[in-house]
Amino acid sequence: MPPSDIFFPAAPITLKMGVSVGLGMLVGLEREWSNKDMGVRTFAIVSLLGMLASLVGEPFVIGGLVGVLLLVAGANTRSLLIDRSLEMTTSAALMAVYMLGVLVGLGHIFTPVAGAIIVTMLLAWKTELNRFAGGLLPSEIRSAILLGLIGFVIYPILPDRYIDPWHLFNPADAWLSVIAIAGIGFVNYVLLRIYSTRGFYLGAVFGGLVNSSATVAEISTRLRGAQMASRATVLCLLATRIKRSSAGLRINSMA
Repeated sequence: MPPSDIFFPAAPITLKMGVSVGLGMLVGLEREWSNKDMGVRTFAIVSLLGMLASLVGEPFVIGGLVGVLLLVAGANTRSLLIDRSLEMTTSAALMAVYMLGVLVGLGHIFTPVAGAIIVTMLLAWKTELNRFAGGLLPSEIRSAILLGLIGFVIYPILPDRYIDPWHLFNPADAWLSVIAIAGIGFVNYVLLRIYSTRGFYLGAVFGGLVNSSATVAEISTRLRGAQMASRATVLCLLATRIKRSSAGLRINSMA
């Protein structure tokens, strides 16, 4: 159907315009605070462009992406001529915002909103992420690789069925416990690296939502290593309470 024959209802289009501009402004505000050339207006317009292009058709989405790439190339060329640097992070964020706008135009809400929040978080936490990445040890990197191995390589190939005559052992279910324990331990370690002793409390909250027993065991081990055993009771009670509260919410939602 030619673009001139397409009719766009006012109410849905208004919502999509508002969401796309809001997402662009969210990311653009962070770039504005970081004193970048491309700020609120640029990101909002690019997001709106993605939304409008997706409404008209796929060729316009491709054409809009080419335009964004040309804009990125021009901005980086200018930056090279002025201060010999590249705006790689801002360029990547601009292309991501364009795709988020396209998703809004296609009728998605959760995915682009969540994507914009994640992009903004990654941009705003530059100092913390650089400090964390710069302080990583080879053993910590190996631990992350091992967690990915047991969660995304081994688990999918395990049989999700009982393999004994008594229907007692399901390899996939048993491996979930391994993944939970390893994941809780890794998340606790990351929180401790970022937030120091406050990370114990965050780890108790997040771990309690997944597996309170594994969380209690992990926290107790780390507290002994950090010579902070006096906090063990409070943290273990917190993890257990979070688990019970989440279970109660699930029961209420099913009722």
